[in-house]
Amino acid sequence: MDFQRTRINQAVAAAIATMTAGYAIAEESRVIEEIVVTATKRAQPMQDIPVAVQALTEEAMDDLGIDNFEDYLIALPGITAGGSGPGQNTVYIRGLASTTPNLTTAGVAGLAPNVAFYLDEQPLSQPGRNLDVYAADLNRIEVLSGPQGTLFGASAQAGNVRLITNRPDTTDTYAKVKLGAAYTPEGEPSNQFEGVVNLAVTDRLALRVVAYQDNQGGFIDNVAGTRNASESARFRAAGSVRENGVPVSDGRGGFQAGADLSGVTFLNAEALQEDDVNETEYRGARVSALFDVNEDWSVHVSHMRQNLDSDGVFFGDPDLDEYEIQRYADDKISDDFGNTNWTIEGRVGALEVLYTGAYTDRDTDQTIDYTDYLFVGQYLPYYICDGSVSYPGGAPSGVCQAPNMFVNSRTDTEVTSHEFRITTPMEHSVRVTGGVFMSDLELTELNDFTYPGFTASSSVAFGTFADNYAFDTGYRSSSEPFPEAVVFRNDVKRTDEQFGVFAEATMDMSEQFAITIGARYYDIEVDFEGSANSSFCNSW
Repeated sequence: MDFQRTRINQAVAAAIATMTAGYAIAEESRVIEEIVVTATKRAQPMQDIPVAVQALTEEAMDDLGIDNFEDYLIALPGITAGGSGPGQNTVYIRGLASTTPNLTTAGVAGLAPNVAFYLDEQPLSQPGRNLDVYAADLNRIEVLSGPQGTLFGASAQAGNVRLITNRPDTTDTYAKVKLGAAYTPEGEPSNQFEGVVNLAVTDRLALRVVAYQDNQGGFIDNVAGTRNASESARFRAAGSVRENGVPVSDGRGGFQAGADLSGVTFLNAEALQEDDVNETEYRGARVSALFDVNEDWSVHVSHMRQNLDSDGVFFGDPDLDEYEIQRYADDKISDDFGNTNWTIEGRVGALEVLYTGAYTDRDTDQTIDYTDYLFVGQYLPYYICDGSVSYPGGAPSGVCQAPNMFVNSRTDTEVTSHEFRITTPMEHSVRVTGGVFMSDLELTELNDFTYPGFTASSSVAFGTFADNYAFDTGYRSSSEPFPEAVVFRNDVKRTDEQFGVFAEATMDMSEQFAITIGARYYDIEVDFEGSANSSFCNSW
């Protein structure tokens, strides 16, 4: 049984210690054993590759207790993750990344990442945020720091993170089990299970099954608190100082600042109260088969499914005690994906030939507390207040509903990719690798911005809830009316098509020096259909 380290990775000291330990183990592994990597799309010893590459071996990952996306990125120097928690992170190499996921960049609006993320031979990079693939039965993790050469495309400008799984073993039948437990001070306990079965059916056919479940206890408390619309920027005077210490400029003062609000009833939103709210569970399985057709050709097929459920948030409030937060809606995310990939490799004469393809489908359902919109501009009272608060004219009066807003976000992603490449023999003084890559991605996203107090206020003067969208864009996920209290809706379909041709040649000049020349042609087309609509626009 493995008793893993405490899971409070947010602590700076723990993060530094983990990174130091990871680097030491990686360095020790390089001295003790030869690590073979495929960073140049050839199997070569790491010390023989003239590019910047790091690798974490299976033994190192076990020693460090590495399980998920954040764990293995923290353990690699120069590699970091930014985002909002499990399933919502992006990768930084040398401090470079395109976007950090949040409400507006979770899916269709997110830029393509500039750090590629691979599972074996297939790219898994997606707009806005990467898949949080659990590190079950991995042979190693490779990291190529950018700028990259021409062999990798699909968002590899700043670098490449590759998860290399253990292939089925045709030489033996065996099974292994890994159990783990962890305790977080002032938090909930954690436990994990991982099982592997390798079945050598014949000396040419093998099957491998991996199953895992990881329950990670929470450590952040949602504590009592209240919030109401009187905190809106509309009532904030120029020259006053915000809670973050930034003064309000003359052009940012609220147009009802200083107004007599004694005639307004502000209803409070009450923070949800729960200890250790940020629980996370990973569940998944992977089945793979390897068939050695003959001495020259082999076929590898793998299918993986994973479900990630996470509650709460993974940040604190500096105005509260450590690991405390005030949230007014139930934050949660369910992130499910399935991946099927296949690889055929062999030899035609002196050439090594490989074709690989993959299909990935991903469904994400998320609810996010949107109460902080209260502090953005002067807009919220338009939607949750009535009377002269919404339409200033004389002394403000009326009722402002509680600002306990939230967003429901649903995204569906489908990606298909193909790559074909050829490689000349390693022993030749001139070596060439070349190929073709293509992929198609379709991502649909439906975000409903819900203001529970909207229907109770007289702000419906903006318009009624329409039976249809205001504009016929040619795409809509549903023709049904907006749900009650949904004020804004983003309903968009994004398609990405990529095509690339690449080649790289290396010529040995001596035993110590070689010249490498590469080129890549690529064409990327991104299209959007849909709309960003609002209920008060639909007035018929």
